[in-house]
Amino acid sequence: MVPNGGPVLAAVFDFDGTLVDTMPLHYEAYRCAFAECCQADLTEEQFFATSGGTAREVLPKLLLQVGSDVPPDVVHSRKKHLLRELLDRADIPVLETAKLLPLLAPHLKIAMASSGSREGIEIMLERLGWTQWFDVVVTGEDVRRGKPAPDAFELAAERLGVAPERCMAFEDTDAGVGAARSAGMEVFDVRATGARRR
Repeated sequence: MVPNGGPVLAAVFDFDGTLVDTMPLHYEAYRCAFAECCQADLTEEQFFATSGGTAREVLPKLLLQVGSDVPPDVVHSRKKHLLRELLDRADIPVLETAKLLPLLAPHLKIAMASSGSREGIEIMLERLGWTQWFDVVVTGEDVRRGKPAPDAFELAAERLGVAPERCMAFEDTDAGVGAARSAGMEVFDVRATGARRR
């Protein structure tokens, strides 16, 4: 039950940091892309300070920080290629929250609301055998604004056909928690369980 007395009808999960811990792989792909395309060093601090938004929102900020005028699409295209290569050979660390997927799926509708790119998410879902658990997958390419804007959570609820106040969101960042609450959802912050490892 949610605090207003109605039943929870859906669970909406963030992806990275909530179900898996692949941000180090994303950073490595971006670091190499910036080195190749911009001849610039992208630090972990710069990368993680901008995480949460869509690539459309994050890349211009990162390019400004490193003083490059290379078009964001060029860097993003190279980053996606490098990430595909990394995912071909790297393990995908799974977090404890992922154990909820098979437990909740028989009883609730399940969605993902991520700011990540669809291609990378779909590769990981296939590799992990998780496509069966999700009724809806919303990515950063489906919304105009990334987190902390509520767009991804609102769209997930709309596509599920469930009112946001009947959804429980699972998140691991301040931006994500704020986005879900702004959408009208109750939020479980997985950081309280120690499930987040970064």
